[in-house]
Amino acid sequence: MGAIVEIDEIDKKILHILLKDARSRLKDIAKECGICSVSALNRIKRLKKLGVIKKGTIFTNMKQTLNAVVVAIIGIELDWDQKHDISKLLHEETDLIELSSCIGKYDLCALVQTRSLSELEKLTCKVKKKFGARKVTSLIWSNAHLDFGNVDLQPLDSDENG
Repeated sequence: MGAIVEIDEIDKKILHILLKDARSRLKDIAKECGICSVSALNRIKRLKKLGVIKKGTIFTNMKQTLNAVVVAIIGIELDWDQKHDISKLLHEETDLIELSSCIGKYDLCALVQTRSLSELEKLTCKVKKKFGARKVTSLIWSNAHLDFGNVDLQPLDSDENG
């Protein structure tokens, strides 16, 4: 089991700011935390080095930017590996955000954006028919705008993170 990473209240405040807007200006982060910009930068670098911060992600307002109103996770059960072919179809038919192999109930999970529920339904039928998927399940996000204000920022040790 890996060591638990110690973070203090300022680190937590920095993480909350970055979760709300990963592109926050360093001087704004520093001001909100009551520290200088150099200290804020050093803390962010430390959090990256420790693995608390892994990468930055942008979450867009789907309706305004892409005219997408449905965000869904599609779980796909297959008899053989067709990740490349399914990836190609998903790229053509949706705004594919992420496709990943899975361990558990599904062989593949895709995070997608579509312009309507009927478009999502047609896609799941097409995946099932074209690739002979045993099962295709859609989990629709009820709110595509994510608010991370209530995230528990206590990092897991490396064994729990995977």
